[in-house]
Amino acid sequence: MRVFRDTEGLQPIPNAVVTVGSFDGVHYGHRALLHELRQVAAATGGESVVVTLWPHPRNVLHGGVKLLNTLPEKLLLLEEAGIDDVVVLTFTHDFAALRADQFIRDVLVRRIGMRHLVVGYNHHFGSDHQDHFAEADSAVTVHRIRRYDVHEEKVSSTIIRNCILAGDMTRAAELLTAPYPLLADLATNGAITPDPDKLLPPAGDYRVSIDGKREGVLHIAPQGIRLEADPAIGGRHLLRFI
Repeated sequence: MRVFRDTEGLQPIPNAVVTVGSFDGVHYGHRALLHELRQVAAATGGESVVVTLWPHPRNVLHGGVKLLNTLPEKLLLLEEAGIDDVVVLTFTHDFAALRADQFIRDVLVRRIGMRHLVVGYNHHFGSDHQDHFAEADSAVTVHRIRRYDVHEEKVSSTIIRNCILAGDMTRAAELLTAPYPLLADLATNGAITPDPDKLLPPAGDYRVSIDGKREGVLHIAPQGIRLEADPAIGGRHLLRFI
């Protein structure tokens, strides 16, 4: 998977099939969107392109939002989902002021090369919150997917955040389609200093998988976070709450 930071110097991607969003959690609803993205790309001979925003728009506009994924975690999950290209756009107040037609025409079409746009059932763009895209550029074909529920419950990043805050990691994993990840840099004693914006469950002891190969126990306490594993390990590892 190729990763591009912003669009300066980016050559338009041939026949780009694009979806846009924060994709915090890369959850069940996101996965349905990514599946449709790959299907359209395969049918049209194009490349699947995720355009994501960083920092998270809510943190830029309002601040204080704990996230399901850091940027490295999000990129790892998108790669696991089989996406060809990711364009990470820096989200600022100036960016937020762009109208939908400006964003579609100047960024998605001219700079990225979009020919197909895949959107969710309630997606909107721009400072003017447009939710109809066909008029924006006649050269772009729009594909809109339906809402996906799990056991008749709407799936959203907010609902998953609430599960994690309550320590319900089983329900969070069901809505995410996979156990909740934590990409951690471990000291040799197992200590972890997490990203300050990363959402973690309440204090307690949690069983985790380590790089999908073995298990350990993650101790979360007010005085710090530590992974107990045998043998002890250091360096960067992907933990998942199981």
